Amino acid sequence: MTTQTDPELYALVQDLVAAGLLKHGSNEHRVAAHVARSGLASLTGDERRMFEQSVLPILAKPMREQLAVASIVRRGGYVPRKIDF
Repeated sequence: MTTQTDPELYALVQDLVAAGLLKHGSNEHRVAAHVARSGLASLTGDERRMFEQSVLPILAKPMREQLAVASIVRRGGYVPRKIDF
């Protein structure tokens, strides 16, 4: 069985890093990029556990929602009031 690269997953990983949701150079970043390049089958047992426990939860949630939560956390929990136009 051959593995194929997943350019969409690789782009998503890069977007997560750019958004600050995945730390550049972290083990999670390295494993996520490795999966995008070589597939899940190429991971060791420890890497697969890390991917499933640390990376998949990030990939499973919509990025827009995660960015909103990260923004709230950066502001110390302050949530601005909703403004309707």
